[in-house]
Amino acid sequence: MTAPLLAIDNLNVSFTTPRGPVDVVRDVSLALAPGQALALVGESGSGKTVTTRTLVGLNAPNARVSADRLEVLGHDASRLSERQWRRLRGKDIGYVLQDALVSLDPLRTMGQEIDEALRAHGVRGRDERQSRIFAALRDAGIPDPEVRARQRSGELSGGLRQRALIAQATVLNPQLVIADEPTTALDATVQAQILELLAGLKEQGRGLIFISHDLAVVSHLADEIAVMQNGRIVESGRASEVLGNPRHEYTRQLIDAVPSAAGKGTRLSSVPRMSVVARPSRPSTFSSDAPALEARGLVKSYPGPDGTRRTVVDDVSFTLPAGRTLGIVGESGSGKSTTARIALGLTEPDAGRVTLGGLPWVGALSGFAEGVGGGVAGDGVSGDGSWAGSDSPAGVTGSENSAFGTGAVGFPPGQARRGRHSAARVVGGTGSTSSGVPLGVVTEAQRRQHRPDIQLVNQDPLSSFDPRFSVGRVITDALDAGSVGTADERTDRAASLLEQVGLPLDLVNRRPLTLSGGQRQRVAIARALALQPRVLLLDEPVSALDVSIQAQVLDLLADLQEQLGLSYLFISHDLGVIHHVSDDVLVMKDGRVVEAGTASSLFTNPTTDYTRALLAAVPEMPARVLPSTPAQGAAS
Repeated sequence: MTAPLLAIDNLNVSFTTPRGPVDVVRDVSLALAPGQALALVGESGSGKTVTTRTLVGLNAPNARVSADRLEVLGHDASRLSERQWRRLRGKDIGYVLQDALVSLDPLRTMGQEIDEALRAHGVRGRDERQSRIFAALRDAGIPDPEVRARQRSGELSGGLRQRALIAQATVLNPQLVIADEPTTALDATVQAQILELLAGLKEQGRGLIFISHDLAVVSHLADEIAVMQNGRIVESGRASEVLGNPRHEYTRQLIDAVPSAAGKGTRLSSVPRMSVVARPSRPSTFSSDAPALEARGLVKSYPGPDGTRRTVVDDVSFTLPAGRTLGIVGESGSGKSTTARIALGLTEPDAGRVTLGGLPWVGALSGFAEGVGGGVAGDGVSGDGSWAGSDSPAGVTGSENSAFGTGAVGFPPGQARRGRHSAARVVGGTGSTSSGVPLGVVTEAQRRQHRPDIQLVNQDPLSSFDPRFSVGRVITDALDAGSVGTADERTDRAASLLEQVGLPLDLVNRRPLTLSGGQRQRVAIARALALQPRVLLLDEPVSALDVSIQAQVLDLLADLQEQLGLSYLFISHDLGVIHHVSDDVLVMKDGRVVEAGTASSLFTNPTTDYTRALLAAVPEMPARVLPSTPAQGAAS
């Protein structure tokens, strides 16, 4: 009989804190045979990650681990020294971390990251290491591995970063692979490639333990499922049984929270509808009659590591009407994030322009009916559309712009965080500003007073927060940037925003690092709402959340849109989420829009082969057996 790769009986993990021990994992028993896949599912904080980190010896120094049996690859893991763990990790046990953005060294290339694992385990030949690096990147679904191996994490999309982590964990062909959300932030086609790769590991006789909030992915890959809640396994068994005929109420709630075509327009969670406070008045030149956001002919290219220019956005146009949601989908590297950065005014396009509420926002001023900057009578465009005047903001570099960084950005009309800039009148001229921005295009100084109208909710909220700040400070910092009220008024406003997004006020003094993923995402939404925007750009806002918390956040966004009249530009790899939230959808491939239409028509009658391939690659949940009588009992 083949020996199990993993055998755990009654695992308990607690953490010593100043307030006493905190139990995180309680009485967990698991087993895994070669060629099998075990999935751990459950809400944030249920103990999934702590359980898997225990299996690779990566718990914190204040962790206390006990078990009746804790065998990993035939070793008594409770007795392994750190030196022995280092020999196992990478070579015999591969570990795919969840957070690709902070797990990769921003100063090293992808090739260097993978090369470190090969060097650490005795692969000495340079040519052999390079060959294995390229093969691992290619197997993980990364195109042009010779080029990507020379790029750093900041030069890759979120999906490419996640695939690089998988390549790093599998390059040494370990017997056991533990993957914490291995398909998070991956589009449907690449997700299918990763699932095929992980399924291939099973066929080779390797074992797989993976955490995932995507129950459709779990159903596609897992042989066994363990559902965790509050540190305990509340239900376990064959994947088809657990998902098709769940016995525990908590498991049924998880399944019901998955977005589906049948549930479009309905609430996904049992959380009561939010009653949103009235929007405070704020002067704005945002026109309610014009599209909330409109782009025409956007083009952007960058030089690649090999010296050639790569066009990442190619003639992209879209219209986002006020009060509606436009979803953008496509593979990693399709240009979604670059299009979003252009729409936010963070990246200058090579060609094309964007309007925000009818006002010039990005790109050339020529062709716009009105100028930007102050909206005073008589201001406009003439000649070649350049700016002039004694208050011309030519020397402003836009350093205040941090919407993709550590804080929300926005200033009320006529104000900046440091100093003031009045509107400059357009009278013609040529040349460029001292900051290198060509005359005749909208500059950051001219955008600044309109920034409150468009805000961002990041894919990774924790990385966008200043780690020194409390939750309250994260929000009041955005209000400080907008010079909103007095210090006391900003504190009151922050408390109101927390309540508006369904968070208790006792979180105001806590650090974001101590919050769950769902709580951090709500803080990010509260920060984005601080300056009363008209448009929210949501970049994968629920990609890292388990299904129940995802459902609550999607319901919250629907409530905010309905009651505040917000417009959403919603980027997601999850086609189920896009279908649920969007009125209209853009499908992007290789920097171009290949299909656009209403969500209902695009998902039921796609017109391009690429869109059909995307939809076909989405894993489907198994048919669920609806019990005629109340469910009884649960495995524990």
